[in-house]
Amino acid sequence: MRFEQWLALVRTRVVLLTLAVAWALSFLTVRQTIWLDWMALVLLFWTVYQPKRISLLLAFVLGVLVDVQQASHMGEHALMYVWLVYGMRLLAPRLQFASVFVHALYATAMVLAMQLLRALVYLILLDIPTKLSLLPWLLLAIPSWLLLAVLLTRGSQSRKMGEWMVS
Repeated sequence: MRFEQWLALVRTRVVLLTLAVAWALSFLTVRQTIWLDWMALVLLFWTVYQPKRISLLLAFVLGVLVDVQQASHMGEHALMYVWLVYGMRLLAPRLQFASVFVHALYATAMVLAMQLLRALVYLILLDIPTKLSLLPWLLLAIPSWLLLAVLLTRGSQSRKMGEWMVS
């Protein structure tokens, strides 16, 4: 069974668990040196494979949680996550027959565009220069996407784990 076919069968609790893990990863101090927006990446991942379970409201609420957790401008991540999920939903029909690697490329490009837009808004509206030197870390999004897909599908091969994860 292909990645895409199996990921279409995942239960809601697995989606929520991966979102909770992504939020927990944003608490790590590694974030100060290695920058990757895990929540955005996981939201995009599940928007491609489980579009009915990821709503714009969920993206907004998770964005507000990340805003509060990171003490950023209120609504900054919420607006970006809503736009990311909306944009990926527009692309989802075109990505339906693409491979997992192509999905990772599209998601990385979308997160990169989000960060560039964020830097532009900071520069124009707030007159605060942002660190664009952090953008090369976005290349971690591709292997992270592939790792997430592999971990979830390998977990399904275990009988106990597969029963818990697949509906």
